[in-house]
Amino acid sequence: MLVSCGVDRREFLQHAVVATAGLSLQQTNRNSSEREYTITLGTWPHRIYKENDGLLDPATTESFVFNLLVKEQHNRPVDPLSARLEFYSAEDRVHVLELSKKALDAIRSVSIATREPDKEDEVFDFRHYFSLPVSLNMDRLVYGLVLTHSGGGESHPSLEIPLLRYEQKTKLIFPIKGKFLIGLGHDFNEQHSDGRSQHFAYDILGAGPHWEITRNGGTMNTDIYGWGREVIAPADATVIYARNDVPDQPAPGTVDPKLYENVPNPPANPGNQVTLDHGNDDYSDLGHMQRSSVRVKTGDRVRQGEVLGRIGNAGDTSLPHLHYQLQRSGAPAYFADGLPSRFENVSFDLFGKPIRIASPKRGLLLEAH
Repeated sequence: MLVSCGVDRREFLQHAVVATAGLSLQQTNRNSSEREYTITLGTWPHRIYKENDGLLDPATTESFVFNLLVKEQHNRPVDPLSARLEFYSAEDRVHVLELSKKALDAIRSVSIATREPDKEDEVFDFRHYFSLPVSLNMDRLVYGLVLTHSGGGESHPSLEIPLLRYEQKTKLIFPIKGKFLIGLGHDFNEQHSDGRSQHFAYDILGAGPHWEITRNGGTMNTDIYGWGREVIAPADATVIYARNDVPDQPAPGTVDPKLYENVPNPPANPGNQVTLDHGNDDYSDLGHMQRSSVRVKTGDRVRQGEVLGRIGNAGDTSLPHLHYQLQRSGAPAYFADGLPSRFENVSFDLFGKPIRIASPKRGLLLEAH
């Protein structure tokens, strides 16, 4: 009979289980802290495309922007000591950049893990922007890091990053006609360039006769020149997603999340939205259209120039505008890889003389014919 000092068998077993659990927890914690660090690197966006820096004519430089993501299997903290970036053209190393701890700390953040809805796990990330000679013909970057972690150990992860030029397969026309401005484009310091699918997106503002954006003080949606302007198909396509029932924000300058909080995935940010499959892995995504203005439905075939809907103020937006992006797949907005886009019918007005421009830029007086 297991009875000792007044402790019966049940109490004895309970104490034994608690003691064993405590030892097991201590052992688990010890194993976790001593477990070898598994560190991987990634990029955001997942594919890095270079764009020529020229405005009207091709320039001698091309740019690309990305975040390097540092990940650890168990999300344990690590610290950067240094980085070495080697740029290659085929087998030739054509450029090298050494970054100190101080330089890395200056560009360090946790910006991708906090994004919604397309966040990605990371310990931290580094934001990079490069503008380098086209003549170098760089096609890849080897990114090497030296990291330290608890106990003074070091890790030396590296990642080979292809540097791509996208050859657009579809001839696109601009998704509205008439005068317009780009409110947000995809320059390295703009919000869109932080995204994955939105990396090359445009926020398009319809303009008045003299490229003015508002009239009558701009207090109502109807005071915004773009409000109600027709949105057209940039190229022949099949409609693979269409939504038409999201209420417009009541006035410029206000955003009421309750108007789109019940919209299922993708999140309601695009409001009333159309996604087009042009074939050849080119997809157009158009958002923020007026409620009840979308004329197409999933499965429809549309022709280039066909009216899809009208510019509105629906979804997560504070001003009537059209969001446009070219993307690599038909995945919902925010979950596809964005692509650079060029258009056949856009001109830049320079002292009354139109000059054709393929890639619209922020700050230019533009017109689509």
